[in-house]
Amino acid sequence: MLTVFKAMLGVIAFIFFLVILILLLTWGFLYRTYRKIRVNSKRESERKARQYREETGRQRQQYGFYQKAQHTQSTKSYETTTGETIIDNRHQERENQKIFDDSDGEYVDYTEVDS
Repeated sequence: MLTVFKAMLGVIAFIFFLVILILLLTWGFLYRTYRKIRVNSKRESERKARQYREETGRQRQQYGFYQKAQHTQSTKSYETTTGETIIDNRHQERENQKIFDDSDGEYVDYTEVDS
């Protein structure tokens, strides 16, 4: 009876250590996978940030943000009949530029009808 008990105890100990080994191997695999995903996502976010900075730099160069010293900027202020002050900080080239195209619609006379 004692030998059977020792044999069962040996089998239980073997199964216990086998389960622990499987858990350790699984944890190691999951941890490595997690680290790979985290490193790849960090690289991707850095790549996107670098791409955004490069694109923003190209847009600034294209639209002349770096050439502000060459353009004259004047500040004009107007006062309306109601006493409000309007300050215009636009560049001189953009000051008289059209806001709407000719194809953007038409103006109509508005008359209010009492009902």
